[in-house]
Amino acid sequence: MKKQIEVNILYSSFLVDAKNLNDDNSAWVDLILSKTALIIATVVILAAVYSLAASSSDIVKKNELEVITLDLVSNIDYVGTIHSDTDNAAKVYNFDTSSRQLIDSGGLNISITGEYVSCTFADDINDLSSVRALSYRTLPFNPIILRNMLIGKFAADGNISQPVNSMFPYTDVTEFLNISTAEELYLNTSKEVHIEKASVFVTDGSEVKELEYILVYQ
Repeated sequence: MKKQIEVNILYSSFLVDAKNLNDDNSAWVDLILSKTALIIATVVILAAVYSLAASSSDIVKKNELEVITLDLVSNIDYVGTIHSDTDNAAKVYNFDTSSRQLIDSGGLNISITGEYVSCTFADDINDLSSVRALSYRTLPFNPIILRNMLIGKFAADGNISQPVNSMFPYTDVTEFLNISTAEELYLNTSKEVHIEKASVFVTDGSEVKELEYILVYQ
């Protein structure tokens, strides 16, 4: 009888140990699953934060590029509102680098044609661009080049004392200058930009007409 009791006790003890083992395994599985879920959640959150940070950085860069473009265009258009016979129909423009947070001059390219200003910025991640149209007729070269071009084409420099003779109502002059401004002029952001008003006088033999242009050069 005593042996039977001992056997029953051992058997009961075995059942208890087996149950505890099963409970321990279940606990370990739950722990591993919970930690795995936590790791996955952390990875997802970090990826989202990184993506948000990268997206915010791109927005800041794009806004800075828009500001750079708009600032230059505004200064060119401002000179366009001034009549060419006034004393202040010119200004010197300097690119503002103090307000930039993420855009540096190394990856910045700024160009101008007779119709628009274009700014591009490239880094290791993106290529960004901003283009703004100009409100006034613009020539991306200095006064000497302008006068020499007119002399070479029309044998007159276009000043009031030597107006260009045109058989048409000045359209041959405007078309010639428009073609000449099709090629982009790339600006050096570390140098001053000169913006000034210039007049080209055209005559058909009976009257003289004044064509106003804005010259942009370095």
